[in-house]
Amino acid sequence: MMLKIAIVGNSLCAGEFIKKTDNDESVRFIGQWIPENLPEIIDDFLEIKIPDFVFSADVVLDYTNHPDVPYLLKDAKKILTTSRCNLKNALHTDCFCAVNITEKFGIPEFMVKINEGKIKDIVVLKSSPCGAAFIVAEKIKDKTLEEALNTVGLLTQYECKGKGGPISSIHKAAEIHKNALEKAIMNAQKSKSQIDTKL
Repeated sequence: MMLKIAIVGNSLCAGEFIKKTDNDESVRFIGQWIPENLPEIIDDFLEIKIPDFVFSADVVLDYTNHPDVPYLLKDAKKILTTSRCNLKNALHTDCFCAVNITEKFGIPEFMVKINEGKIKDIVVLKSSPCGAAFIVAEKIKDKTLEEALNTVGLLTQYECKGKGGPISSIHKAAEIHKNALEKAIMNAQKSKSQIDTKL
């Protein structure tokens, strides 16, 4: 089943996600609406004209960080938003790679092959929406496990399109990618020990 996705607002992460879904048969990007000159507080929701395609999407990604925008989108099927709200169809996240958007994009997942204490091969099973997982994977290939775990966070921060600052989405993205790599290494080591036991 093809998932229809609409984007509200703009960010580097949104732009990268649109590019990455171009050749994905499981996802169809149906449009982006960039609201202009929104007041800090929207008094009259009826004054804001929202394109119809937004409401025909299976998932709306809201990158506006505007507290009222999720309520403008309350009739959408599902909303992933950086704004806090109490709508039943909305999921708040500070970092888009902390939630699964599609089968291929969301919380990153890796599979690694280890040989002589080095990552000899790494496959991205699921990428962060901006595609950072693919870039990071290439850069940690052939590193020792220690080097890879020590650098994966910094590499992610360098590639991350999110916001900076001490408690920002960039730091969360780094932690998420490091956790994904740790899990992949543990799985590879566990599989190897099971094979060794059988031998």
